[in-house]
Amino acid sequence: MNDVSDVLHASTILIYAPLAGNLFLALVAGGYAFMRRPLPSWFWSVTLLVIAVLALQVLAGLVLLAGGVRPQRGLHVMYGALVAATAVVQYGLRPGGFLRRRYSEFEKSEARTLALICLTQFALIARGWMTGA
Repeated sequence: MNDVSDVLHASTILIYAPLAGNLFLALVAGGYAFMRRPLPSWFWSVTLLVIAVLALQVLAGLVLLAGGVRPQRGLHVMYGALVAATAVVQYGLRPGGFLRRRYSEFEKSEARTLALICLTQFALIARGWMTGA
């Protein structure tokens, strides 16, 4: 663990912040879905913050992978790719995002959809952490 990207990729804050952040976002979105209300604007700010921390984690993993460091299980790389793809979906569904413009009916189920996506992201991060540990 002498390489900077190795230490960064295993950093506690980079592991737990996206994990806890996505669980929090899933619970908030679930609550708003239950109340049948649109998501508040601060939800998207927190989402972007969680995605930024997650992007740093993914970038550190890619640097390690490019440097020849391989995880013990190949599934760790697969979960990393799925987490990155889900983060792109989260980013694309924000107000004005490229996915939101494509689906006009999204406004009706915004909170429910985001609750499921954030919960899926939480599960993918947790599973990726387990395979890498």
